[in-house]
Amino acid sequence: MNKILDENYLDLIIDNTLLGEQVQESDITRLNNMYSILHVLREDPTPCELGQLYEYYSFPSLYTPMAQAGIDDAGVSSVQNNPYLALYGQGILVGVIDTGIDYRHPAFLDKDGNTRIVSIWDQSIQDGTPPAGFQYGTEYGRDMINRALRAENPLDIVPTADTNGHGTAIASIIAGSLNEDNGVRGIVTQAELVVVKLKKPKKNLLQISFVPEDAECYQETDIMLALKYLEGVSRSLRRPVAICFALGSSQGSHSEFSTLNDYMDRIVLLPQIDIAVAAGNEGNRRRHYFGAAEAASYTHSFELKVGEDEKMFAMEIWSGLPARLSIKIICPTGEYTRVIYPQLQCL
Repeated sequence: MNKILDENYLDLIIDNTLLGEQVQESDITRLNNMYSILHVLREDPTPCELGQLYEYYSFPSLYTPMAQAGIDDAGVSSVQNNPYLALYGQGILVGVIDTGIDYRHPAFLDKDGNTRIVSIWDQSIQDGTPPAGFQYGTEYGRDMINRALRAENPLDIVPTADTNGHGTAIASIIAGSLNEDNGVRGIVTQAELVVVKLKKPKKNLLQISFVPEDAECYQETDIMLALKYLEGVSRSLRRPVAICFALGSSQGSHSEFSTLNDYMDRIVLLPQIDIAVAAGNEGNRRRHYFGAAEAASYTHSFELKVGEDEKMFAMEIWSGLPARLSIKIICPTGEYTRVIYPQLQCL
């Protein structure tokens, strides 16, 4: 069984300098000269015990689709309507990492009915040929997609689909072909698409984060491999790629020092690659909080509201450095814990 897919293995993001000689190459999926994915055999430890064995930042974060924005909301229409600019994306690749794409939609066809999609890597389909250099999923190229479009049942030839619809919507906003009937069009109507449909996260990662199995989310390691794939397509075709990443996460410090953030920072330093990242979905949801304890007795209190149906959940507290935190939890009924000081052992 491929360890990327095997639920008996945890996927951990590791700095390459921490990989010792005792680590076998079969337990590693290389990302770049800085990071690798280490596949560790899991023997059913508790989340707390896992936290003792591995650093928190080694565990992939979970990302979920962000809201869709319209072209007018982004102020693009005025640029499109300027006849002196003619910025329609000629010769540009648009990379989309998301829930997939409905390749049959007219928004992704040219005037001759051929696809404008260069390739699709569906990480969730395991019965086809993966992209060169990758170990899972199935890649569908332009020729196969065009053959499917001419078939009576396209999904019999290229079975990839977007059951959520988010990826299709994002791709059409960016690069949808002009619809002559209603005048609707994307931003760069002459660009071509390279799409990655992310697979579902491993159940063991969902369990660690107390996330239900039916949640629409995706794991950080698959996203990093998707970025690596898009980089490779751009390099092999010698064409610039603009990557859209319309997923977000409530995990992590949001301080620009996450592994994925660092990975993206390194990719955009390469020639002919840029990345646009969605942000701000929870700006008014009161799901994040900032506080400071700047005077004696250096304590700060805040209220956390938990739904009645929530049996287990995860909360993260991130501090600036240098800092040493202790916490005390008080229930609405007046019950409270002792002061919990920093420690390496489980409670």
